[in-house]
Amino acid sequence: MATVEPGAVIGGRYQLIRAIGTGGMAKVWLAHDRLLDREVAVKILAERYASDPDFVERFRREASAAAGLSHPNIVTVYDRGETDGSYYIVMEHLPGPDLKDIIRQRGRLAPRQAVDAALQVLAALSAAHRRNVIHRDIKPQNVLVSEDGHLKVTDFGIARAGDDAGVTEVGSVIGTAQYLSPEQARGEQVTDASDCYSAGVLLYEMLTGRVPFDGDKPVAIAMRQINETPIAPRVLVPQIPPQLNEIVMTALEKRPGSRYRTAEEFSAALMAVRPSLPEPVEDATQVLAALESPATTRIITRSTEPARATTGRTPLPPPPPRRRRGPLIALLIALLLLAGGAAAFFLTDVGRGSDVEIPSVRGQAEAVARSTLIAAGFRVRVEQQASSEVPAGSAIGTDPPDGTGAGKNSEVVLLVSTGGELAIVPDLVGQTYDDAAATLTRLRFGVKRVVDFSEKPADTVFDQNPEGNKEARQGDVVTLFVSKGPELVAVPALKLKSRTQAQDLLKAAGLTLGTVTERESSSRSPGTVLDQDPAAGTSAPKGSSVDIIVAKAPVVSTIAMPSVIGNTAASARQKLQGLGFADPIATTVPSPLDAGTVIDQNPPAGRQVDPSRTPVTLTVSGGVTQVPTDPGPLPGVP
Repeated sequence: MATVEPGAVIGGRYQLIRAIGTGGMAKVWLAHDRLLDREVAVKILAERYASDPDFVERFRREASAAAGLSHPNIVTVYDRGETDGSYYIVMEHLPGPDLKDIIRQRGRLAPRQAVDAALQVLAALSAAHRRNVIHRDIKPQNVLVSEDGHLKVTDFGIARAGDDAGVTEVGSVIGTAQYLSPEQARGEQVTDASDCYSAGVLLYEMLTGRVPFDGDKPVAIAMRQINETPIAPRVLVPQIPPQLNEIVMTALEKRPGSRYRTAEEFSAALMAVRPSLPEPVEDATQVLAALESPATTRIITRSTEPARATTGRTPLPPPPPRRRRGPLIALLIALLLLAGGAAAFFLTDVGRGSDVEIPSVRGQAEAVARSTLIAAGFRVRVEQQASSEVPAGSAIGTDPPDGTGAGKNSEVVLLVSTGGELAIVPDLVGQTYDDAAATLTRLRFGVKRVVDFSEKPADTVFDQNPEGNKEARQGDVVTLFVSKGPELVAVPALKLKSRTQAQDLLKAAGLTLGTVTERESSSRSPGTVLDQDPAAGTSAPKGSSVDIIVAKAPVVSTIAMPSVIGNTAASARQKLQGLGFADPIATTVPSPLDAGTVIDQNPPAGRQVDPSRTPVTLTVSGGVTQVPTDPGPLPGVP
């Protein structure tokens, strides 16, 4: 994997600017999307994890889980892909701080502000749970603040989608110890109620400035989550109303069945108590307001409560003493009583000056929009209205419209989207992205594009969410998973390996074993790879197969050795060659038999032999050799 550094271009379009965060298994970069000319956040899997299939799968899980979620309180995932042997996710960039930064800098929040923040987190969880996605790691570090002050939940890297436990199985402990539900700490199955517990810890921390359980070692903290009852928030901060204290303690019940089982239940309890919570002072009309910072715009809440010494905040100077106005007010009242009609005109004219501008709430979740309008001083009546442009449950706008003035305590109608009209999502798998996107736009659906490897040709839709032929509301976002073509991997060298070794090498490379053909070989052990296709060092699509040829022992065919003794050497040779024997070796020796007659053979007749491998030796008669006899004495010789 090439070194990732500022200036590098990822995926052919995302130019890295600087690192802005490091997590457990990835680094987050601020980047410039050169295609759409906007800043984005690019999360790149750390090099040491890129070769680990479990970490790669967990990283892909984050992209898949988050890509299918569309909600104002969830960080949007734009794209995902692979670069130089590692993997990346492209998300919207939020320059503001996370909720942990806020709590560290300003300490505990006022009850109403903490509740409003919790409602936004619960709205995100509710949207995720409807998609059967459980976050499993809700903590303030994973709650980011957007530039307009709204909260957005991020990091679905250990989320469990559906019943798939392929990455984080039952029996494993995943998450951050201070925010773990008891069942997570025990390694048991998680449910929606597990996220509600973590959200309860988050609310506890916002109200008190501390988590319920802490310690030096994660294991020790996890054991406290399982066995100990937390100190009630009201014991630490007496200003917390009893009803809110009870809600927090219910959320932190050890047994899932005893706490809020869904984000909707938790939200309903908070909405019921919210009207009784005191309004923040210092015109804190926003759920989250700006904090001064020389580096960036920090988003934070103002608290109505006194600053604690532990926060390190400099107390504000007391307001200057106000002049006594009793005599002046008495004189003014007398003048008004005398003026009569003029006074009425005067009061009416002053009343016009008390109009308050209606804030914009478009796109906010219903609970947040209600809070914004109530904090501005209005009574709120909610009306449902269909909209294909605004997601269901979010504010379309107000009546009177935002930007206009209305009297304090006057009624403002909050228009909340029910989503668009129901329509059938077409099956777009197999179409090009441009054609599929055009179809969705024509049907008034939103479109999200996620790019990944697949066996489909490049720029072809290979999956979608929701599935084709399912019903959805117009305006809902349909995620199109677009192929960048098959992922290519290097084919390993398999020759002279055993069949088992070849199979293991292919699996490690992301390939499979294809056709296995046997070929007789007398020089290699049976099962040894003699050849392969594709050849070693070439590239092949990930998941494709490689065919191999392996050695097998030659087939041995034996016969009974025939007898050729008594045959002439020529006829014996002809007979043996006809049975598959090689040309025999003949040795001639003197013999009383006729010359050229076979008088012995090796192997002997009757032995089982392989003609193709057995040499034959023949002993052939050379005839009788004439030896001179003694002629006796020659005549005339004494």
